[in-house]
Amino acid sequence: MKNAAEATVIKNGKVLLQNGYTTTADLLIENGVITRIDRNLDAEITIDAGGCTVLPGLIDIHTHGTGRVSTEEGTLEEYARIEASRGATTFFPTLFGPPEASVANMKRHRAETDDLTRTPSVGGFRLESPYLAETGAGISKDLAPISDTITDMLLEAGGGHVRLWDVSPELDGAPEVIRKLSGMGIVCSLAHTLSSIEQAKAAVDAGARLVTHLYDTFEQPEVTDPDPGVYPAGLTDYFLIEDRVTCEIIGDGTHVHPILVEMTFRCKTPDRLAFVTDSNYGAGLPPGHYLLPGSWGNVEIKTCNDGIRMLDRDMELAASALTPLDGFHNAVRMFGKDIATASRVCSRTPARLLGLNKGEIAPGRDADIIIVDDNLDLRTTIVAGIVMFDKGNI
Repeated sequence: MKNAAEATVIKNGKVLLQNGYTTTADLLIENGVITRIDRNLDAEITIDAGGCTVLPGLIDIHTHGTGRVSTEEGTLEEYARIEASRGATTFFPTLFGPPEASVANMKRHRAETDDLTRTPSVGGFRLESPYLAETGAGISKDLAPISDTITDMLLEAGGGHVRLWDVSPELDGAPEVIRKLSGMGIVCSLAHTLSSIEQAKAAVDAGARLVTHLYDTFEQPEVTDPDPGVYPAGLTDYFLIEDRVTCEIIGDGTHVHPILVEMTFRCKTPDRLAFVTDSNYGAGLPPGHYLLPGSWGNVEIKTCNDGIRMLDRDMELAASALTPLDGFHNAVRMFGKDIATASRVCSRTPARLLGLNKGEIAPGRDADIIIVDDNLDLRTTIVAGIVMFDKGNI
């Protein structure tokens, strides 16, 4: 790895520009920032991208683990190394557990990384628990009522690095905590809910701006309709037409049927849709049977799109097996989108949601970049101007 202060030029690549078009050009990087897009540029370090496409790095705003590393076990430096090898230049380690466990893990990660300074691809922490009405894949001890004591305890442990926080809108105190967290610049996401449309709208009015893995753990409450045969509007319908929220989707075709993915593309547009992995132990591993840590036990992975299946629990779907690059591939190959649209839902939209200076290739943007070949296979990952993964050096 080189020093970010050394000027680097990526030459001869097909560069995806802000307007969605590609052009063959050179890309100059100085001090970790893109400074010029032009022809015939030179620098101390040269990366030849001839025959390849130069894209914004992928941003995963919802990931619990990958391979044999998770937010509970392993280090963020190892996590970041694996994520870079799968196209992610920014990711948000997502914690799901009892409040005390999340406190301990955030403190540990901060201590091991000099307060995240040694892991520039870690954008901050995401807390998917404890403020949920339904556990999903978790257990009851992971949940807790909303309280100032717990909120302040988690905020203190995060040391200013909590960037996303999931909340079920029907919980007592949900609008108040959402208003507090949103005022601190934390993106609140509506999740694991049985709420009514009115409760969800109150949460959005309070500042919630994201919906966690739309369609998954969104059970519709009983609706009594006076007119048989009339389609009643549900919570997901509201989120599809609510322009103030971005919806994230696990883009593997298993967690969300392709027809629903297409409907979401059309309703939200790529500017309000973010692909996430929601990955955990096992993601990215080759097909096979594995004994995973903790309570996971024996699992089977058939393909990256079939999820992690628990052999000891009747092949229950336990988690996504996606990597960020898999999600990008699926946007193109499974859902039929062009590269520019795939880049928007995997890079630009999450960057804009979180106010990051990333997600697009333009002068002044952070030099978080991936280079892919004609098959969209990853060749190089660059984070803040530094090569973090290069296929030729494996």
